[in-house]
Amino acid sequence: LLDEINRIPLKSQSAFLEGLQERTVTIGKEVHKLPVFSFAIATMNPIEIGQGTFPLSEAATDRFAVIMNIKYLPPNEEQRLVQFDFKKVKLDKIMPKENIIRLRSSIAENVSLNPKLDKYIRRIVVASRPYNKETHENKFESPSGLVNRFVDLGASPRATICWGHLAKTWALLSGKRSFVLPEDIQNLAPYVLGHRIWLKPEASSENVSIDDVVSDLLQKVAVP
Repeated sequence: LLDEINRIPLKSQSAFLEGLQERTVTIGKEVHKLPVFSFAIATMNPIEIGQGTFPLSEAATDRFAVIMNIKYLPPNEEQRLVQFDFKKVKLDKIMPKENIIRLRSSIAENVSLNPKLDKYIRRIVVASRPYNKETHENKFESPSGLVNRFVDLGASPRATICWGHLAKTWALLSGKRSFVLPEDIQNLAPYVLGHRIWLKPEASSENVSIDDVVSDLLQKVAVP
């Protein structure tokens, strides 16, 4: 758990990302493997961008499977903070880590993702990438007009990899199902794509947000 990742120097960020991607931690010349049961969580304050902060690069943010934007609490919950005693907070164990490891394997083996939905994920990811006439990197224009006009950089192959695994997990834990539905993929879209789509400067002048682009993608890419 790393609080305010954009406040630590770039070398420390690299060390954290090594654990996130390689599942190892290097101290001096020694490389230590992380336990099988390990995952990384980081927070970042988007308001504090400037002196004393080190914003994550596109490649660094891409290492995170999902990113969530936490907004202000609803009024009734914020009211509870006035006299809330954080010292009395106790966390209850949900399940042993051994069960979570077995659950991970079970999801991969027993929750099915139809090949048509496999392709659906890939088509959404590809559609998030703008057509560049100079490089011809993408052969076709995106079906989303917002992508073609306002997106500078679309989602990477990591989005495709993460999305498939997350859709299976979402189907089991949220839907109590052993198969993935298109709705599972769509519900995850803002969390998988939100930090992997980078907008052009003119998007802000047109009041176009990443959420707008993701929503347009889901509308324009046909569901199988």
